[in-house]
Amino acid sequence: MFNKSSAALIRDSLPELDFRSGAEPAAAIQSYIDFYGLDFSSSRLDIHHSLGTFQSASFTLVAQYFDVPLSSKRGTAFLLHGYFDHAGIYGNLIRHFLEQGIAVVVFDLPGHGLSSGAPASINSFREYSKALCDCLSLAEKQELSHPWILAGQSTGAAIIIDSLLEDNLHKRFKISHHILLAPLLKPRHWRRSSFFFQISRWFISASERNFTDNSHDQEFLRFLRENDVLQPRLLPRDWVLAMMDYMKRFRRARTSDAKLKIIQGSGDGTVAWETNLPELVEKFPASEIHMITDARHHLVNESAELRACVFGLIDEIISDID
Repeated sequence: MFNKSSAALIRDSLPELDFRSGAEPAAAIQSYIDFYGLDFSSSRLDIHHSLGTFQSASFTLVAQYFDVPLSSKRGTAFLLHGYFDHAGIYGNLIRHFLEQGIAVVVFDLPGHGLSSGAPASINSFREYSKALCDCLSLAEKQELSHPWILAGQSTGAAIIIDSLLEDNLHKRFKISHHILLAPLLKPRHWRRSSFFFQISRWFISASERNFTDNSHDQEFLRFLRENDVLQPRLLPRDWVLAMMDYMKRFRRARTSDAKLKIIQGSGDGTVAWETNLPELVEKFPASEIHMITDARHHLVNESAELRACVFGLIDEIISDID
């Protein structure tokens, strides 16, 4: 049975990531795959699933590669999960890309899932961006199939934004589409929250996490609260400081010619999307915004009906890769 203590044991047992091997996962991590429903072998496609680690600064990060047969392959999608999330709960999105003939790479961010690092903490979002660039560099070295699609949910989307503005990501790597799902720029009620944070930051190193109703899928929300052993229970002060730094750097950054494809739900109570979206378009003038009525923040784990709308938009966005 998979449990919290299994994460470090699994990480330590994994080999260095080799996308080309296509090896099946070792028996030691089968409990993880079963627990999170990441076995897509029953798919109409012949899916090969491998796991491995790569180094980024002081972190040992766990990545997963879901490959499809060369005869049906249309490209490769790189997925970036949100804050408190991990690859295990992104099965819906992984499955959808695989069914479209697109191989998937997803890794757990530092301090998340199976990767190393203090739980849910980071000194700077620049460390997240470095992890993304290190993963893409490894994929480039091992010649993963193009075209490449980059998709990020919430904080994952913020990492894409930060990497584009600070690292010229779109100049360094050949990426066909940058898809941002409910991107994090400024959280909702940030003015009030930041006021209380400034008062308490010197006395409290972490606060208790509040599980919000960020999806209409009640079964998913219940799983996060009660059963997902990889869900952090505290919100560290360091992460909030890192987010504040990201927000400041965004405001100072020059405009970018990168074209963002933004998907946003109108029922999102996590990010201040009403003000965030105009700021994103101002910084990335070539961008497109696609709204989904009533959808909440966790778009890849929304109700089946709303999730179908999200995936339909993704298919529309990437239709030109054929």
